[in-house]
Amino acid sequence: MKYEIGISGAVIVSGHNGYRPFLGSVGVTGDRIEAVIPGELKKSECDRWLDGSGKILMPGLVNGHCHGDMTLARGLGDGMTLWEQNQAFADTGWFYTLISDKERYDSRQLTYCEALLSGTTFIMENMYWGLGLDSVKAMKEVGIRGALAEDIRQDFAEPDIFIPETYLDSYQKCCEENELLPVIGSISEEDYDRERLERIQRAVDARKMYMTCHLAENTWRRDLILKKFGTTPIDYMYRGGFLGENVIGSHVVYASEQEVRQLAETGTRVVNTPLCEMKIQDGIAPIPDMVKQGVTVCLGTDGAMWNNSNDIFREMKGMALLHSIHSGVRSLEKAEILDMATRNGAKCFGLEKDYGTVEAGKKADFILIETRVPHIQPLRIGAYENVTSALIYNVTGQDVTDVFVDGRHVVEGRVLKTISAADLMDRVRKTSVNLAEGLEHI
Repeated sequence: MKYEIGISGAVIVSGHNGYRPFLGSVGVTGDRIEAVIPGELKKSECDRWLDGSGKILMPGLVNGHCHGDMTLARGLGDGMTLWEQNQAFADTGWFYTLISDKERYDSRQLTYCEALLSGTTFIMENMYWGLGLDSVKAMKEVGIRGALAEDIRQDFAEPDIFIPETYLDSYQKCCEENELLPVIGSISEEDYDRERLERIQRAVDARKMYMTCHLAENTWRRDLILKKFGTTPIDYMYRGGFLGENVIGSHVVYASEQEVRQLAETGTRVVNTPLCEMKIQDGIAPIPDMVKQGVTVCLGTDGAMWNNSNDIFREMKGMALLHSIHSGVRSLEKAEILDMATRNGAKCFGLEKDYGTVEAGKKADFILIETRVPHIQPLRIGAYENVTSALIYNVTGQDVTDVFVDGRHVVEGRVLKTISAADLMDRVRKTSVNLAEGLEHI
C-alpha cells in the first residue's frame, strides 16, 4: 500500500523520543501520519514524494494566546505599558468605534496567515469582540487549526450582561462541526466577583468547554485584588474553586511558590507570552518553578500591539534567554522549551492524543524548516547534536518552507495555498492607516 504523501530524508525532531534528532521519513495517508521510519522513502512508495533533505521536520507549533483583532494596530502601543494603553485607547473601546467587522475579519485572517507561514498550525484566538459565526469562517478559510475564545460578556464595560445561552450553544456546535475548539473567555481581575465567576463556571461545566482568562498578569490588577479581597488573583480563584484542568490562565506573571503549587494541584494550564511580558513591562513569570512543579506551560504571542510578531520560534528564544539571565543558564532545559511550543500546547487544549509529536497515528500536522542557510549551519546529529539548539536559538518563522495541517499541504515552498495573503496585507494596511489617522483626530 502506498502512502498518499511521503517526506523523505529529513531530520526529524519530536518529543516522543526525547527530541533526539534522526534522519528519517514520514508517510501520510489521509489526515494521519501512517509511518515514521529511519532513512529514506522510495518514490515508488508514495503517490506524492517530497524531498526532505536539508530540512528539519517537526510538529506544528502551538500559539496558545493571540488577539488577531489587534494585528491592524501593529506598533501603535510601542513604548507604553498595558495600563497606559488602557488609558490611551479607552475612548475608542480599543479602536472598536474606528473599524468595521469586515476590517477586523481581515485583521484576524492576516494573523492566521502570519502564523501558518511561520510554522504555527494551532492558534487560540482571544476575541476582543465577537464576529459571530464568521469567527469560525475566518479560521477555516485560511486553513489553520485552532480554538476560538468567545468572551462571556457582551461588552467589557458591562460584566454582568452575558452573551445569550442560545448563542453559546450555536457557537459551540459550529466550532465542533468545523473541528475547531470552542472556549469561553472569562473576566479580568477588575471584574472578579464570586457570583459572576460561579455563573461563568456553570456555563462552562454545562457545555464541558475550556475557559481562558488573563490571570495574575500585572501589578496593578494584582494590587486591586489584594485591596478588594485581601489575597492575590490566583489564590482567590483557588479558594473559590475556580481553577482546574479546563482552565487556561494567560500570562500568570505574579505567582508565589504557594500559588504555583495551587496551579499544579488543580491541573490549571498556563500560557506565557515572554516577549509580550518584556515589551509592556509586565514582569517575569516563575516559569522554571512551574515546570518543576508539573504545571503544563505553553507559549503564546499575544496580539501585535503587545509583541508585534506572531512567531513562536521567537517566543522559544525569548523564553530561554529571559530565564537564563533571571534564573540561571540551567533553569530550563531545551526539551522543556520545545515541549512548550509543541506537546504542552496540545495538552493545554486536551489534544495531546492527536497532536504535538511526529508519531504514527497522530494527525498529520507538521512543518519543514530549511537548514541550508548560513545562520543555521553547521548542523549535527548524533552524540553532539545541535539541532535542538538551532530550533530554539537560530531558527525563525522565516525559515519554515512547508506546513501540513490535517495532511493538507497548506504552505508549500513558503507560499500559502489557501487564500491570497497579498490581498489581505493590502486591505489591512489601508485600514491601519485610516485607524492611525482616526486616532489623531480624537
